[in-house]
Amino acid sequence: MKGDLAIAGGKRTVPEELKIGWPVITQEDKKAVMGVLDRGILYGPYAPEVVGLQEDFARYVGTKYCIAVNSGTAALHMAVAAAGIGPGDEVITSAFSFLASAVAVLHHNAIPIFVDIDPKTFNIDPKKIEDKISSRDNPCHSLP
Repeated sequence: MKGDLAIAGGKRTVPEELKIGWPVITQEDKKAVMGVLDRGILYGPYAPEVVGLQEDFARYVGTKYCIAVNSGTAALHMAVAAAGIGPGDEVITSAFSFLASAVAVLHHNAIPIFVDIDPKTFNIDPKKIEDKISSRDNPCHSLP
């Protein structure tokens, strides 16, 4: 590639009119958010949107319960706790992931064990897991 990148003063490759902000927030989105803010019940068992989301998602995945959380990081912390992971346990995780995958394990005083990925799928390479299994691993399953 010849020349400087656009960020360094080079020519743009994407015309200004093609830049699209994300996420696209519609008037309907704004109205829904304002409705929640006006009601003042933002979270917990009395927030109708949260309860509705949990019920709809539980039904969608075919389970009795669902707990909505504010982030993927919070979901990982909850999953580690629910799996009974504790001090000294080892948890196999991807070496190619957001840091929360390991931090959730460390938060419970457990040890993240990193396994490399398959470069075609970017998922943990199943062939490399067996070498990492030890007596301190807690057998559990992840979401697909």
